[in-house]
Amino acid sequence: MHLPKYKTWINYVTLIGLSILMVFPFIWMLFTSIKPKNEIYSGTIWPSSFHFENYIRVFTETKMLVYLWNSIYVSLIVIAFQIVTAILAAYVFAAIRKKWVQVCFVLILATYMLPSAVTYIPSFVLLSKVNLLDTHMGYIFSEFISIFAIFFLRQSFSQVPSEVIHAAKLDGAGHLKLIFTVYIPYCKNAIASLVLITFIYSYNNYMWPSLLLKSEENMFVTIGLRRLFMTQAGYGMDFPLAMAACAVSLAPMFILLAVSSKRIIQSMASLYVNK
Repeated sequence: MHLPKYKTWINYVTLIGLSILMVFPFIWMLFTSIKPKNEIYSGTIWPSSFHFENYIRVFTETKMLVYLWNSIYVSLIVIAFQIVTAILAAYVFAAIRKKWVQVCFVLILATYMLPSAVTYIPSFVLLSKVNLLDTHMGYIFSEFISIFAIFFLRQSFSQVPSEVIHAAKLDGAGHLKLIFTVYIPYCKNAIASLVLITFIYSYNNYMWPSLLLKSEENMFVTIGLRRLFMTQAGYGMDFPLAMAACAVSLAPMFILLAVSSKRIIQSMASLYVNK
């Protein structure tokens, strides 16, 4: 009789425990960022005194603002290109039911199965031939199209009711009008989710930018943090400064998540219901 109630409590306790485990590294990072240097290896989480000036030092003694600006504005440009190309490609693969279109879709998905490292050498060679190494434009061109974005939106576009599509076609809607008046409004939550996913991927991307970008004024926040750890946090010299820089680097993603979390939940819920 009381078994469902016990199951509910067990679920809550499990979720709370997992949440604490997930949040603990961030709590440790925040407390470490305001600790004195001599307490880094003390074994205690709570600092004896709070040194919030470490956050001021992040902007005065490092080039964190440059790193943040590079990562944010390049990520926004990459988002714009990937969303536009993904919408157009997803419409073709979802709306045109011809055999050769589906074959092309399978071939595109096959390229997604390749490890991303396989593309580094040919991409590096191509960018070097057009003198785009160590430039943001070279990185943007290399991230112009996302196979994942195409697949993600194609799955969402495939769930648009056929009755709505036929009604729009009876009203004389062409391809572009169908995209902007039917597909995009119907899948706006999925597009919002994709924007967040793309931003997180581009903002956190490290391996390819580290091979492509060498000058400090062009570095992204991921490369800048590694440089900061190597120069400031090596052997625990200034670990609180490095942790403060890590906390600052997370701010854009937390802001974006807070703004778009409602649409993400709605998108995931709609996908679940449609299944």
